[in-house]
This record gives sequence, structure tokens and C-alpha cells, in this order.
Amino acid sequence: MSEYGFPLSRRHLIGALATAPLLPSIARGATPSISRLMVQGRPQDTQSPYKLANILPALDKLGGVRKMRCREPYSGTAGWATYVGLARAGVRFCFTLSVRDIRKSIADMKAFVATVPNSIFAIEFPNEPDLNPVTYNGVTDKRMGFRTGNAPALMAFIKDFHAAIKVDPVLRSIPLVASNDFMQAQQAPYTDLANSHIYPTPPSDVAGRVAGFKQKVVESKTTQGIITEWGRTTGGSASNNTSPPVTIAQQATLLASDVKTAMAQSYIHTISIYELFCWKGTSEITNFGLFNTDLTPRPAVAAIRSAVGA
Repeated sequence: MSEYGFPLSRRHLIGALATAPLLPSIARGATPSISRLMVQGRPQDTQSPYKLANILPALDKLGGVRKMRCREPYSGTAGWATYVGLARAGVRFCFTLSVRDIRKSIADMKAFVATVPNSIFAIEFPNEPDLNPVTYNGVTDKRMGFRTGNAPALMAFIKDFHAAIKVDPVLRSIPLVASNDFMQAQQAPYTDLANSHIYPTPPSDVAGRVAGFKQKVVESKTTQGIITEWGRTTGGSASNNTSPPVTIAQQATLLASDVKTAMAQSYIHTISIYELFCWKGTSEITNFGLFNTDLTPRPAVAAIRSAVGA
């Protein structure tokens, strides 16, 4: 998914709407924990519901979640204060890099850590570079090139960012997360955690989807990975680009089961739910949220909280 309010582009069409979801079996293993749950956030979008006064109560209602995946903060912007306020309340961030001047990105994150120490737990390379091709040093990748191993601009950016951050005494120990799903092996020299986006169709074999993520971990030559997006929308139609919609009640049951299944696997470091709030409208993209547009919790909030024992 895009880090912006609306998608820049979307995934391929998946199947027709199932009339009733089949619940996935629950794998047994690691104990679910609120510390392994993350939610998608957009503190930089000052016109959205993602304001400090809205986010913190929502995180508390979700059981005290204190991990968020957001675009890296830009110093001097209106959203900076929201980021800082969240960090001071104990939120730790997985920051997704935008492709800009590497020195500026590192300077902004150093300033953020200086303001609120220990506030970044991971830094993720650019989001969905297959659908949002990277332009770097005058080179632009082909759309979908990342899916076939043809992403020279992305790889140049990753290599240069890795070289710059690993000599920085403040940020060098922060784990680096691969760009999602493709070219995990090529990114391996520069990453510490694998990455995937998973949007199951209602009747999916979720345990199978989770097990499939282990191959990405193997390819990345790491021991763990982050599912940086996992979502169940209640909007749109059978022609959604991720998955057909479910009812609000089904969203609750499925997401709770999804989280427990993922957390049963020790190779999954964190699972991130896309996303915290719904936006106005009836579309696919605006209805992944755990909270309604009026900020009231959907049934998924209590269901997930129970699933992780919070």
C-alpha cells in the first residue's frame, strides 16, 4: 500500500468475493504478544485523522500498542510535532524511507533520536518499489522491474544508504528492513530483516501464507522478517486490488485469527496491521481501518486485543 492517502498504484486483481470466510487454523508455537504488533500510521498527513489526540487513545484501546510503521519524519514540517509527541508517549517507529537526499534523511532521523532517544526500532527501505518505481541519481527503474530483479536505481539507493548509515555512530545499530516481497536475496547484504505484504482473500489458507513468508526470510539470509502490511478491508467490491471486502464482523474474526497465526511463528518479528483509522468514503483503500471515521473502535479492536492477551 502507498504511504499516502490514496494508492499510487495497486496490486493485481484477486478472485471474486467469497460468500462466507473460512477461518484459518491456528498454528501453535510462540505466544502472541502486544510487543510484536504494529499498526500503520500517517502522522505526516496533517489533514487526516492521524493527529496526536486521536492516535494515542486509539493505541491504548488496542491494548497499548506502541509500535507504528510510518514514513520517515521530515524536520520542520507540521507532522514533526505529532511524531515527537507519539515517541514521548512510548511509541517506537519502523520508518519507511522515501527516496530523497540520503544525508537529509539521516540528519532528520538523527535529530528525531536526539529529541526522543530509542524511538526508532527499524528503518525500512522504500515501499512497494515495483508499483512505485524508484528514481535515484538520474536513473528510474521500470515499473514492475523489482518483481523480476531489474531495479538498479533502488539497489543503488539501498547500497548508498547502507554505506552512509553504517558509519553513523547514532543510527548504525538500527536494524534495516528490506523493501517488500521481491529481490530479498539481492538486498541481503544490506538488510537485517525480510519484508512482505499480505492481504489474504477471505477463504485463504492463512497458515500457508504465513509459512510462505519463511522462504523470504531464507532468501534474505536473516532469521526473521516483518510483515509490514497485513490488511482486511470492508470497502470496495469484488474487483478490489488486494482482496474482496469482508463485513465488519468478519474483519474482527479474521484479523484476530491472522495475528495469532502469524505470531505463532518465531521467524515473524512483527506483524503490522494496515491500518489504524478508516478514511472517509466507501472504497477499498479507505476502509482497512481498525477504527471508524468517527474514531469509534470497530469490533476488530477488541478481537485483536484479546488475541494478543492485552
